[in-house]
Amino acid sequence: MWRQLKGFKELKPHVLTWEHLNRERFPLGGIPVEILHFVPEPQNQKGTAKWLNRLQCLPQRNFLGSVGDERKAIRTYLKSIQPTVILAQFGFMGLRILPVAKEMGVPVVVHFHGLDISSSLNNRWYRWSLLNKLRDFSAIVVVGTHQKEWLLSQGILQQQVHLIPCGVPTDEFMPKDKCRSDLIRFLAVSRLVEKKGLEYTIQAFSKVLQQHATAQLHILGDGPLQEKLEQLAERLAIKSNVFFHGSVGGDVVNDQMRKADIFVQHSIVASSGDAEGFGVSVAEASSMELPVVCSNASGIVDQVIDGETGFLVPQKDVEAMAQRMLQLCDDADLREAMGKTGRRRMVQHYDTKKQIAKLEEVLLSVSNK
Repeated sequence: MWRQLKGFKELKPHVLTWEHLNRERFPLGGIPVEILHFVPEPQNQKGTAKWLNRLQCLPQRNFLGSVGDERKAIRTYLKSIQPTVILAQFGFMGLRILPVAKEMGVPVVVHFHGLDISSSLNNRWYRWSLLNKLRDFSAIVVVGTHQKEWLLSQGILQQQVHLIPCGVPTDEFMPKDKCRSDLIRFLAVSRLVEKKGLEYTIQAFSKVLQQHATAQLHILGDGPLQEKLEQLAERLAIKSNVFFHGSVGGDVVNDQMRKADIFVQHSIVASSGDAEGFGVSVAEASSMELPVVCSNASGIVDQVIDGETGFLVPQKDVEAMAQRMLQLCDDADLREAMGKTGRRRMVQHYDTKKQIAKLEEVLLSVSNK
């Protein structure tokens, strides 16, 4: 989202948000930011407040739509800047802004990412509201083919849905010549949550160690499953070969990718229904000429060409994951060839600048100007 804001060429962006986090890490420069001091997620309040919010939302047939003083504040702000188009990041924000935008005649483009079109659909209030209002959006942007297919299955017109993956800044994720070594470094970069499938990656890596005792698995990221995953590594007696680095900055991720030989990500559809939208770290790894071993989960199948830029394996299939990891361990030429093919694919089809240009084109096409 930050790259989109900074990358638009013809549009002059303004930001409306309920919270403004990571300001130093993602500086907006001169882009104006308006912060609304209301409850970020009123639909998730407890007790009477939650039901009062739903009662207020009922007439508009949208249980996530803005109401009351918040709606007035949004209207006042929009009148002050006179937007020609609104880009709503995530489905729930699209529903939030839609009532005021529709009232003022401002087109809204909703940008779906992942959970807002997977696990969030388990919430009947959200699902009902979304299905009821999808056709009110001037355009819909998705990051994966699976998301587009779901929308089309709901009767949304083909011309309303635009497949625009998030992409990767290929000029920032540049490969570095590697010295071939007997020490093979695997790298995983993700939140330590269920849908990232780290437990299957660790189990597969334990099988790799049976033939490559010095191999290493480096895991960048933190999350609620860290302790459980560390215990799994200890139980499998591979703790000395698995390194948990925790949450790190982009420069560290970049450095670790340059040191790595193979990137791994065994994403799954979580028990909640949460599914991968676009595998950002997978794209970054491919841009760095790393061959990837991933599961065939959701948006990842769009990114990886099986057998050419890496390997795709069935979800939760530890044995298949291990076999592909071993195949790359044993064949340095294959690693290099897949890595180079992967980078060419990222530059040609997934470069961030190209994706932002496509998004801006959609916004301009429905704009009031």
